[in-house]
Amino acid sequence: MIQMRTRPVGRAHFRDYLKRAEECLHALQMAYEHDEWNACVINAIHCMIAAADAFCVYRLGTRHAGERHDDAVALFASSDPSSEEVKANARRLSRVLGVKNNAEYGEKLMGRKDAEEAKRDAERFVAFVKSRTEK
Repeated sequence: MIQMRTRPVGRAHFRDYLKRAEECLHALQMAYEHDEWNACVINAIHCMIAAADAFCVYRLGTRHAGERHDDAVALFASSDPSSEEVKANARRLSRVLGVKNNAEYGEKLMGRKDAEEAKRDAERFVAFVKSRTEK
C-alpha cells in the first residue's frame, strides 16, 4: 500500500495558500479575457491546488506533499467526508487536476471550452474554500 505524502503546516498559514489561490484566480481571469486559453487552464489548476492546500491546512493542519493528484483529492475529501459540499468540490478538484498533464506538457492546446470549464470550477472552488475558512 502506498502511503499518502503530507506535510504538517501551522494553521495560520492557510491565508498564505489562499492568497496564492486568489492571485492565480486573478491571473486566469485576465488570461480568459485575452483569449489565452492555455494560461487560463494552467492558472486554474494552480489556483485550485493552492486553494485545496489552504483548506486542508485550515481544517487538518496538513497539506498534500506528494506527486499523486488522487492523493491530493483524497486529502481534501477527508477533511469532512460526510459533507456533500466537500464531495462536490473534491470532484471539481479531481476534474481540473485531470487535465494538468495535458495542459502543461501535452501536444494539444487548450481551447475556449477547456478554459470556460476550468475557470468556472476554479471560481466555485475558491468561493467554497473562502466560505469555509474566512469567519
